[in-house]
Amino acid sequence: MTILRKHIVVLIVAIGSILPVQAQSDFDRQLKLLDSVITVSRQKNDTSLADALCTRAVLFYNNAMDDSIIYHVPIDLEEVRKTKQWDKYYELWTHLANTYLYSGQPNKALREVQAIFDDAKQRQDKYGMGIAYYTMGSVYATLNNLDESVSSYQKSLDMLLAIKPYPTVLADVFSYYGDILNLKKDYVQLEQLTFRWLDFLTEYVKINRLNKATTDVLYTYYYMACAQAHLGLGRLDTGESDLKKAHEYITSEESLRGQTWLFYMAKLRYLQKRYTEALELNDRRMSLFGGDDMTVYIDLISQRADILMELGRYKDAAQFYLKMYHINDSVNAQETKQQLNEMNTLFHVDELEREQEQLKMEQERAQFRNMMIIVGLILLALIIFSIFRYIAAKRLKVAHEKLQTTHDELLVAYDQLEETTTAKERIESDLRIARDIQQSMIPQKFPPFPERTDIDLFASMTPAKAVGGDLYDFILLDEKLYFCLGDVSGKGVPASLFMAVARNLFRVVSQQGLPPAEIADKLNNALSEDNDSGMFVTMFIGIIDLPTGRLDFCNAGHNPPVIKMPDGSTHFIDMEANAPLGLWAGLPYEGESIDDISGCPFFVYSDGLNEAENENHDQYGDDLLLEMLEKHEFVSSQQTVEMMKADVVRHANGAEQSDDLTMLCVKVQGNLTLNQ
Repeated sequence: MTILRKHIVVLIVAIGSILPVQAQSDFDRQLKLLDSVITVSRQKNDTSLADALCTRAVLFYNNAMDDSIIYHVPIDLEEVRKTKQWDKYYELWTHLANTYLYSGQPNKALREVQAIFDDAKQRQDKYGMGIAYYTMGSVYATLNNLDESVSSYQKSLDMLLAIKPYPTVLADVFSYYGDILNLKKDYVQLEQLTFRWLDFLTEYVKINRLNKATTDVLYTYYYMACAQAHLGLGRLDTGESDLKKAHEYITSEESLRGQTWLFYMAKLRYLQKRYTEALELNDRRMSLFGGDDMTVYIDLISQRADILMELGRYKDAAQFYLKMYHINDSVNAQETKQQLNEMNTLFHVDELEREQEQLKMEQERAQFRNMMIIVGLILLALIIFSIFRYIAAKRLKVAHEKLQTTHDELLVAYDQLEETTTAKERIESDLRIARDIQQSMIPQKFPPFPERTDIDLFASMTPAKAVGGDLYDFILLDEKLYFCLGDVSGKGVPASLFMAVARNLFRVVSQQGLPPAEIADKLNNALSEDNDSGMFVTMFIGIIDLPTGRLDFCNAGHNPPVIKMPDGSTHFIDMEANAPLGLWAGLPYEGESIDDISGCPFFVYSDGLNEAENENHDQYGDDLLLEMLEKHEFVSSQQTVEMMKADVVRHANGAEQSDDLTMLCVKVQGNLTLNQ
């Protein structure tokens, strides 16, 4: 997933203070004048140098001159640092991070933004940390980690809104944050965001006395976000009012804002069942598409296909559905090829069984191809069904006329449907085999140590798709129980490949008898190597000394486990905020310990539990998790896991599972006893 590269609003403000109005539309004149200002400022050692360097970077950014930014900004940063104008310093630095992001290098962008945050945190610079969180939100969105993206944008808002007067960058934070909430279809939170957004705009415009061009940009994006929220919540009249207000600030449909307005106006007319008007608006938007962003193009042709279906133009709709899936297939195949190459590098760990892992990778490749085929076959079946429905309706209407469809044509159509059904069944069989292979990689035998009575352990993994990205594992070495539970970023085939690597690495490294923090170090370094795709895994790693009940653990960005105390109360354990595994090599990981958990059930889980949603998008939540574990008397680890799984199903109430669900429960006695 990608997010759109919008023009930075600060450009209008910053350049407006330096350039004449008539020069703002002429890039060459702007750049020439800026270079002159920079030269003079350097000679005079003037404080305006930082402003000019930042404005030049924005000019490069808004004109997609990535090479110029990558060349100039590292040099310019050293100059601005000497001036100690830290706001300009961090603004300039984020332009470099954003350039890496939008040029397809998210891992480099993530390293830059982490460096920005660390630098600002060391200096206790709230502005620097705020825009670092803002940029981090964009990076996470590109990596398809929408939950982390929302969290980062929220932290950025909270930090920047506390600064007075309001920083200019807040306008961009609101805009991008709104886009991600719309992408998540979290329309309730998006509507709440627009309330804060309006408060900010009202004060910001009043205090800064902005020119009309800048005001138009700010209010266009605001009213567009309001429309997105209201359309998503089914308030079509309010959404139409928002779009009309947004249109008042748009001077040309050819602008990015104008094109976006056309798309959402077409969506409104579609929801209002005014399909002819929706198609006309989609035509106007399609005619302006420049071919730069395939994500935008997929949205456009998907919207067009939906409209054509409602107009009864099934053949035309089918062509656009097929075109959409061809584009998706091409894009996904390229991304998967890159991910598989990165996985091959990770498989160069000496201790792994190379032949077995190579076989698994081949199976995953085959599975990906099959998944693409089944999408096409299902679509074909839908098209054939729609055609038959159309023909049947026509036959009833014109029964008195000569039948147009010949017997041979019907036979061909039925043969195609039969072939489609056969192929679909074959692909579903392949997916079941791949799922069985993945399930066989994690422990399935419970109880895992039948000769022992001092360990009660049970775990389960329920993928959201045919294959998943969650994992768990445990091994017994001497008198110590090593166990882990992890959650890979993303879902489906790429996540399952990363899961296979992470699980096997844990099993190999644990055999060395290292403490949890050192296990995390080794896993992180191996998973980070050549990981330009930016995939990562959160993981809880624990070691229980069975005779004493001591728990040593390291938490790598995972959800806090729950412990049930002897008095029946439950609570989340406090932990160090270590980073997930696989993002940056060389990160230090801190380990912790609990002196004795003997007789206390210990429950570890993935966010598929507490973030499970029902049809109203209400999450299961941490409070209900604690309540269920506390009010149900512990009988066994298996009973605890199965009870929680059943309650998640009850909460979902038929809603589709959106994330992998993995749980592990363990209880040890502390005093070693063996069955004789």
